[in-house]
Amino acid sequence: MLLALVLFGLVTVGFVVPCLIDVAVTPSGELRRLTKPAWVMVIVFFSAFGATAWLLIGRPDRRGRMLPRELEDAAFFGPEDALRRHPAWRGMDTGISGPSGRAAHPASAAPARPMGPDDDPEFLEELARRIKRGRGADNDA
Repeated sequence: MLLALVLFGLVTVGFVVPCLIDVAVTPSGELRRLTKPAWVMVIVFFSAFGATAWLLIGRPDRRGRMLPRELEDAAFFGPEDALRRHPAWRGMDTGISGPSGRAAHPASAAPARPMGPDDDPEFLEELARRIKRGRGADNDA
């Protein structure tokens, strides 16, 4: 009896719950056969059988789709283009133009290194102003 309860718990946690999550995150327009609440009820009431039904006849076919529907018609770019467009790479590659059409960094200038807040004098000045303003408000009360 204990073994049956343990197996039931494992099946529920390892198979039924992920199917319920899959139903919850699947967009309503992609569902086949039933609505979301109906699939949830089928999976909850019929446990492993309902989860199996979801996987076999309810789940949308995602094998041929690698991009979200919004990006299917977008221009494709490869891994090299993705690397070149990444903000961290822009600091090293001076030939990439920014939103203004100019190069992101002039060729002669070395890329600026990131600064921590304790090394930034403007940040420290603003922090000091806020602290003084906060102490002044406390003294007025």
